[in-house]
Amino acid sequence: MEWIETTGATIDEAKDLALDRLGVAEDELEIQVLTEPVSTMFGLKKTEARLRARVRPISPQGKSEKSSQNNRDRNRKRSNQNRKNTNNKQNKDNKNKQQKSSKRNEEKLDDLENSGQNKEKRAQKPSKSKNNSQTRSDEVEVEKMDLSTQAEITEGFIEGLLSKMGLEASVVSTIEDERLTVEAHGLNLGLAIGHQGQTVRAITELSRTIIQRKSRGSASGSMTVDIGGYRALRQSNLEKFAKAQAEAVLSDGISRALDPMGAADRRIAHNAVSEIDGVETISEGSNMDRRVVIQLAE
Repeated sequence: MEWIETTGATIDEAKDLALDRLGVAEDELEIQVLTEPVSTMFGLKKTEARLRARVRPISPQGKSEKSSQNNRDRNRKRSNQNRKNTNNKQNKDNKNKQQKSSKRNEEKLDDLENSGQNKEKRAQKPSKSKNNSQTRSDEVEVEKMDLSTQAEITEGFIEGLLSKMGLEASVVSTIEDERLTVEAHGLNLGLAIGHQGQTVRAITELSRTIIQRKSRGSASGSMTVDIGGYRALRQSNLEKFAKAQAEAVLSDGISRALDPMGAADRRIAHNAVSEIDGVETISEGSNMDRRVVIQLAE
């Protein structure tokens, strides 16, 4: 998986954005902090936090190692069987039979040796090919999929999905500040929204997965899918609620923790509170229990 870069008012906000774009759980994310946020004594932001992130790689055992181990096991079994057959032979054979037996054993050993050499040569060839393939892969720079291409792919997917669900809608896209928003407008789209937006969030994750696969993990910007204006309405309500909680923190100085929410909703809360002087936000918890905490700025 290729590295992506995200920015935010805080490291937590940049991390939430990385989780949102990659569509993985927190324990599956690997990050490197490039720049930490710097503030003046009056709490005004001078620079944003910047980090690079990717899906934590998993290194399974190579096929060549398994094949080599199996070959060694078979050779040991064959060698043990040969020794057993030799020990069970009777001493009644005459000298000529012993010489023939010795000759046959030598021929078998030669065959085993030649077989082992051939296997070793065959095992080396794929390794060389693999190394050459890896070298060529490193030399070729993967071109990032632009947002216009992502919009075309996502629109087609959502139109087809809604049609299969028996829903009629017009799908349009907008691109602003390196962020793609794909919206489906129509009547009676509740089935595609789901209880508390669960279905529209699932459609968003499916769309991101399709883009990640088609771009081979090299897609520029970020993407959001909205059905029937649900996300726009939720964003407006969440911004109002977060700002009201921030004003309450300024009034009594007591920190307030919002309910656990997804990375996209946490980003909305972070951005809304960042517009208010004297308060700041952090993220606490992990996975499904991760939430935004509003507190007085240090």
